[in-house]
Amino acid sequence: MNTNISYYIIVFLAIFLFSCEKDITLDLKEPDDMLCLDCILEAGTDSVVIFVTKTTAIEDSNTFEPITNAQIELRKESELLTGMVNKGNGKYVFRHKPESGKKYEILAVVGENNFMTAVTTVPFPPDCNAKFIQDTILDSHWYKGYRTINRFAMEINDLQTKDYYWLQTGTIKNYGIDFTNSYYTDKIYFDEFNRYFYQDSHYPFTSYEYIGALRLDDSLFPESKIQFSISGRPPKTIFIYNADIHFDKYYKSSIKQFLTYEYEGLPIFEPVQIYSNIKNGLGIFGSIAVTKIYIDANI
Repeated sequence: MNTNISYYIIVFLAIFLFSCEKDITLDLKEPDDMLCLDCILEAGTDSVVIFVTKTTAIEDSNTFEPITNAQIELRKESELLTGMVNKGNGKYVFRHKPESGKKYEILAVVGENNFMTAVTTVPFPPDCNAKFIQDTILDSHWYKGYRTINRFAMEINDLQTKDYYWLQTGTIKNYGIDFTNSYYTDKIYFDEFNRYFYQDSHYPFTSYEYIGALRLDDSLFPESKIQFSISGRPPKTIFIYNADIHFDKYYKSSIKQFLTYEYEGLPIFEPVQIYSNIKNGLGIFGSIAVTKIYIDANI
């Protein structure tokens, strides 16, 4: 009897499970094409470069489609700038030197009804200096009983305006930003979004490594002057730049996306949205002011 009951139960479950099968067809809507504008104004440079493109579907391996017929207006404090040159392949150039403290507005028109707008105010260059130092550290693990630490003593005099400082030893690019640099520091002034903990990894500095550029929001330190040291590979040049709020958010989100997708290698993660301040489109219209410090390390 028990055998018959077990048999009927198995048959019933088999029929029930097979009867629940259903083919589902996913009809995913193809996203609409969107215009994209990328432009970073740098105070003191001799030109303004603007890229206008159109987005492509995620499964498309091609690069963004360049827009070659955009009509662009660039204004400084409401004054229309002239002399734009269409370089082709979606690249447009104004022979103009961006000025610190000035407000710039951009309008890009493509066709009859497609337009993009954005606004930025160019910041002032950071007031800062740096020097190279070699410290001799007692260390019983080394055969000489000591070792040499290379570091760079930095000082930033904070400006009266709201500032977002970034520090790195590489150049800034609209595309293909390099985040391979890592630093150790003796003070935890920097934003922690790209901070990684390593116990006793780089004495006498703290056990914190920062991947990519170092971010300093001036609200993170109470005084008008900040001093700190960083260690790492000796750079020829240190770039300290002050960013407007739009470039600051864009650059931070770009590094966070790199760390999420490329560096940490997690199988499951929360997607990172790259910041954009372009109305009716995607991209970035921001500004920076850069101070370059050349280091003579003599090593």
